[in-house]
Amino acid sequence: MTKQIELMSQGVREWAAEAVRGLVALEGRGNQVFTGILIDRNRILTPDVSVELSEDRRVLLPHARVAAASLHGRDPGGDLALWGLAEEVAEREGVRWAGEAQLGELVLGAWMGPDGLPQVALGMVSAVGGAWRCARGGKLDALIRIDGFDARAMHGADVVNARGEIVGMVSAGIARGEAVLVPAVNLRRFAETIAAGGQAKRGYLGVGLQPVPEPQGMIVLTVEAGSPAAAARLMVGDVLLGIGGMAVADFDVVQDFLEPPHVGERVPLRLYRAGTELEVMVEIGQRPATRREA
Repeated sequence: MTKQIELMSQGVREWAAEAVRGLVALEGRGNQVFTGILIDRNRILTPDVSVELSEDRRVLLPHARVAAASLHGRDPGGDLALWGLAEEVAEREGVRWAGEAQLGELVLGAWMGPDGLPQVALGMVSAVGGAWRCARGGKLDALIRIDGFDARAMHGADVVNARGEIVGMVSAGIARGEAVLVPAVNLRRFAETIAAGGQAKRGYLGVGLQPVPEPQGMIVLTVEAGSPAAAARLMVGDVLLGIGGMAVADFDVVQDFLEPPHVGERVPLRLYRAGTELEVMVEIGQRPATRREA
């Protein structure tokens, strides 16, 4: 039994040593340190909440080296940011992305502690689900919940499987403190979109909404000045009954319609106003980085 435990311990040590090779630490205000995941020699993935006032950061690299990094792109809804290093890191040729997470699979989380030292923790995939909309408004391709992880302490952690493939990144912001991952497929797609010169687009109307039973729809509580909704002359008290030909039964219908394919399109809104139904046209805008609502 002792021999088996020693072999298992050795395997975990090797697993951990490989996992922390891809970590860097981004310096924040007040001696804060944020975890960054090197996905190749000069690009770093972090949670979006690590983006504060300045778009340029000092990064602590392996072997106590320091380099500068600049912000390449953000996806606030998916809690992601991509940074570019001013120099290449020889320790990271690239990463391998995992496919679908498996229920019961053991994973290892690696992150930078507040003292700038790498830390690791073992966990298990305790739940796997389909596509869902996270607390920050973005739509993720899969729900991956991890048992054994402290999401707040491990915010931004790189989570790898036993093959060394990235399963996802821990985000304390997408499920209100639960240990849930931004899946590898979303990390990879975001990085590829930014590398191709694009940006993570999410639609935006500029209204605050709340469901009402009669007539069934979403009542407009606020209209943001200068927003697409303001340009279409929506009014507080209007009830949104439909968008783009789809009936609006709840907020998820609106959020789903505001996904990238519709950004920039002019679409009809069906409204109930002062006892009368009417239709107006609105151009779906691109959501500002600071906004999470519709």
